Amino acid sequence: MDSQSSAPLLLDISRLVWSARRTGPSGIDRVELAYAEYFLGAESRRPAYAVVHLMGWIFAMNPASARRFIQKISARWHGGSSEGNAGRAPGVLGVYAMLLSGRWMAGLELRLRLKRYRQPPIFLVVSHHHLSLDYTIRRIRRSFRARCVCFLHDLIPIEYPEYVQPNRERRHRLATRTITRVVDAVIVNSKTTAYGFRQYLLSEFEPGTRVPNMHVALPGVRAFPYQQGAQPLSSEMSSVPYFIVLGTIEPKKNHLMLLNLWARFSADKVNAPRLLVIGARGWENEQVVDMLERSRRLRGLVEEHNHMDDAAIGTLLKQARALLMPSITEGFGLPVAEALASGVPVICSDIAAFREVGGEVPEYLDPLDLFGWRNVIIEYSRVDSERRAAQLERMARWRAPQWSDHFEVVENALDEVAKSDGVLE
Repeated sequence: MDSQSSAPLLLDISRLVWSARRTGPSGIDRVELAYAEYFLGAESRRPAYAVVHLMGWIFAMNPASARRFIQKISARWHGGSSEGNAGRAPGVLGVYAMLLSGRWMAGLELRLRLKRYRQPPIFLVVSHHHLSLDYTIRRIRRSFRARCVCFLHDLIPIEYPEYVQPNRERRHRLATRTITRVVDAVIVNSKTTAYGFRQYLLSEFEPGTRVPNMHVALPGVRAFPYQQGAQPLSSEMSSVPYFIVLGTIEPKKNHLMLLNLWARFSADKVNAPRLLVIGARGWENEQVVDMLERSRRLRGLVEEHNHMDDAAIGTLLKQARALLMPSITEGFGLPVAEALASGVPVICSDIAAFREVGGEVPEYLDPLDLFGWRNVIIEYSRVDSERRAAQLERMARWRAPQWSDHFEVVENALDEVAKSDGVLE
């Protein structure tokens, strides 16, 4: 397709700029990085500009600098290279130095650049950034005659406000109102999220409320890389079977249930498996942190790792008996899919998002059934576990979601939006 005839993309990477300082990405960071790699890459069929937006004002990065910045972040997060695991200040400063190199565009200069194309630009927000402030999106629409597309990751702050920070519910409700008022199309990461959004609109909004087109596109999933011969475990952890729980330490992930289970295991330390808790510390998790830091019963049984890149995680996963995901709720089962793609069995909550991505492969349990989890974990700990072997056989028939399929849906959605009249109230 002639690039001049394609609607140019203004890809908001504001969250990615903020997250670049981290050693490893969150789930939303992974999605935004994949979008940046796809649309800013040399093979993209659509002209795209990496932008940051501040209260409705857009600043476009130098294209060459933007590509180098994305490459630096990718190398830093994936690890296993000279760029990876650069957690110290010089490494972080190098990433941001790449961001600031080259000349940026804004205001009139950017508008004149975009007039070269036959269609108005499309502003794409992947990370919920400033969606709760609808006037910022309105300003962008007016200034650039732009359409707007956003990515909706979940409805958790609305459906389960008890598991998020107090102000998150209000912000998420405002974001959904913005979607109904000034967004042309929505990309959702699962049928679970799509269903939740439709139900919320039916229950909370007046009949006849405008609903933008919704496009379901499961994010692509890659196997974790790993470092051959690396031994990142302590000596007392490496000689016994171990399990991994992966993700930000926050209430909805249900770490507390696992820690209470391992506290029960402490009475039988000789035969008890170990647990690796991998993920940054989040919010509203004081009891979990207290147990990790102060519980004598967990010493020697549980290890916490807060700052790991993908290669380090993949190295640990490769020898784990299973990934444990006892989440109360999720919008998409990213760690479940990543573990399966890496050939690692999964024991997880019986919730819709995990069923959607895992299919028939994982072991599904009630997230509150402590003794059910205990029994399955003990079974999977055994070297001759028939139940674990059966899951590995089921895994051979499982297919990971592909980014190529995801972006086919996204491209079709963008083309559809480009052909619309772009008139909103």
